[in-house]
Amino acid sequence: MTTGVSNEEIHDLSNKLFSSILLEQQKYMAVKGPDEDKKNMNEAVLTEYEQLKGRGFFFNYVSSGKGHGPFTELVDGSVKYDLIGAIGPNLVGHSHPLYIKAHLEAATNDVMMCGNLLTHKEAYNLTKELVDSVKGSRLKHFWFSGSGSFANDTALKMLWQKKDPAHRLIAFEKAFAGRSIATQDITYNPDYRQGQPQTIQVDHVPHFDQNDPENSLENTLNALKELVKKNKDQYCAIMLELIQGEAGFVYGTKEYYEGVFKWAKENNLYIWVDEVQSFARTTELYAFQMFGLEEYVDIVTIGKALQACGTFFTDELNPKPGLVAGTFNGSIASLNAGQKIVHYLKEGNFYGQDGRMKYLEDQFLNRLRVMAKGPLKGKIGYSGGVGTMISFEVGDSTKETTIKFIKKLYDNGILSFMAGKEPTRVRFLLPTCLSDEHIEEIFRIIDKTANEVL
Repeated sequence: MTTGVSNEEIHDLSNKLFSSILLEQQKYMAVKGPDEDKKNMNEAVLTEYEQLKGRGFFFNYVSSGKGHGPFTELVDGSVKYDLIGAIGPNLVGHSHPLYIKAHLEAATNDVMMCGNLLTHKEAYNLTKELVDSVKGSRLKHFWFSGSGSFANDTALKMLWQKKDPAHRLIAFEKAFAGRSIATQDITYNPDYRQGQPQTIQVDHVPHFDQNDPENSLENTLNALKELVKKNKDQYCAIMLELIQGEAGFVYGTKEYYEGVFKWAKENNLYIWVDEVQSFARTTELYAFQMFGLEEYVDIVTIGKALQACGTFFTDELNPKPGLVAGTFNGSIASLNAGQKIVHYLKEGNFYGQDGRMKYLEDQFLNRLRVMAKGPLKGKIGYSGGVGTMISFEVGDSTKETTIKFIKKLYDNGILSFMAGKEPTRVRFLLPTCLSDEHIEEIFRIIDKTANEVL
């Protein structure tokens, strides 16, 4: 255990409780329909919750808190494959032993939350694990935030302070940065900021174009040069997701990013990489490591799979006292789980060309491409992604068709979501615990769904 009370009795009881919880959760390991006596429970809960919340839900889904590996049970007794993981956090699946351990150890603590004023060892342990994981870069420090959006706000504040009065930011088309007042302006989709005043000055340039890779770097650099010419000395940084999640997992090449980053350095701009969604999900722990860009990054934001969120930054960007603060680092359980998960991923066979992430990427993309050329030709089109971040297009790839497919896929036993606009894609954020048998069944369900819908 990390912090909290401990004696032989607590240790023995904790081990027994751990085993009992794990054994019970392992009962939920197969797709099934709702129980006859519970089949209306999702609707009953959500009907009232929608009134309390003020808006509806995309899925008719309420978790029972039961599930194991890639499976999640609903309150109506049905069990489904979870291939979206709450849009990212559940990287290792449901009721993972490390999650159970983290919860039980946190229960021995005297408080729920770890603060900034009075810290706990869990925050120290996770920070140490994280800073150690970015050796080889110039990143030296890490600051916790309450969400991915707030981690990005922290990054922006550090950059603004360092470059004051140059407060303008360069971001990329199809970017998604979060839901805070600042990050909604960095986000490219105007639908996410309807009726909102502009609070920060952001200019968007073209990202890597999968349909025109040869000219992508030139197009981006031309747009960047025009901005700097028009707004000389006004920019503080260039901000980008190396893997654009909301765009449908669009990403460039090492050569593309190096070209952009070298230009940024030549123009005295800091480089800010948003890895809130991509953290731990590519073929290295960080996407910037996968592309070999360690020497360039000045500030990096992470979250989701970490079970917490925060900002890496260099010595040069270390802010003056008073700029960044906050009540919470995170819950004791989430910080504890974050340290365990990062250590587990670093020490296990997850990364590199022979690692688990690459294996899952190859399994899904190869099968999708075979389907697109064979039994589902004309029904499944583009497929792509990296690591456990997979997307594909169905039918005419409109939002309407994609939603229809996703809803039917849900009925047939798979939770997914969508990404992108013109085209809209089906999005998977895969758990690492998928077996070959799981993958076989998932593709049978995809095949069945495509034939029913398209």
